[in-house]
Amino acid sequence: MSNNAKAKVQQQFGPKAEKYRDSSVHAKGADLSLMVESAKLSGNEKVLDIALGAGHTALAFAPYVERCYGVDLTEEMVQEASELANSRGIENVEFLRGDAEDLPYPDSFFDVVTCRFAAHHFSNIKQFVSETARVLKPGGRFLMIDHYAPENSLLDTFINDVDRMRDPSHVREQTLSEWRYDFEQSGLIYEEMSTWDLRLEFANWVERSATPANVRHELVKFLQTAPSHCKETFDLQFNEHGQPDSFCLKVVLLQGTGVRPLI
Repeated sequence: MSNNAKAKVQQQFGPKAEKYRDSSVHAKGADLSLMVESAKLSGNEKVLDIALGAGHTALAFAPYVERCYGVDLTEEMVQEASELANSRGIENVEFLRGDAEDLPYPDSFFDVVTCRFAAHHFSNIKQFVSETARVLKPGGRFLMIDHYAPENSLLDTFINDVDRMRDPSHVREQTLSEWRYDFEQSGLIYEEMSTWDLRLEFANWVERSATPANVRHELVKFLQTAPSHCKETFDLQFNEHGQPDSFCLKVVLLQGTGVRPLI
């Protein structure tokens, strides 16, 4: 990740760590249980959560594994996650500041690696996936949840423009075909486990990111004047005053399985 991109992430999330601790999108949701179930845990695993955030994913896994590690680029997020673990009496966790594109762990160290609602902030996805494959044991599971862009170029451009207007640290929602290519190039067996629409309430969405008022105004106009195909695909809903009320992001749970070496 470039230094400029890293700075944007730290500026965006450092002062807002508490908001992401309390955000229902990040703290709750059936997708957390789906992630844990998909890992097919035995209780002996070492798990790494990349882009830890406020710790919700790591703490969902911790009761079912030997030890859960977590890294985040933002020190405030690491502190928030550590405090949340302490408040819940969860001790088998180890969180530190670290870069998704340069992981501070040895090769083939983890049984499971997770990343949830974060990859769209990474400027070098190929390096992120390569690093994930490196630290994953042969036969281990990489489980990733993120919103993705449709294959249609108009829809791809539209949703990435929307996200970037709201949050300048947003880099890109990839298409599923792009994710498949990156997984396979890093030696991971690619599988789409589940896809769904995530409905977001517009006012809460821009409040959580502290989007400036003038940018919110531009974003509202952008959504109001969007092509009908974009409004339909992302199920844009407007109130009686024509203001955006809610919309849906396209979300996927991907699994990448580490390939065992040939004997």
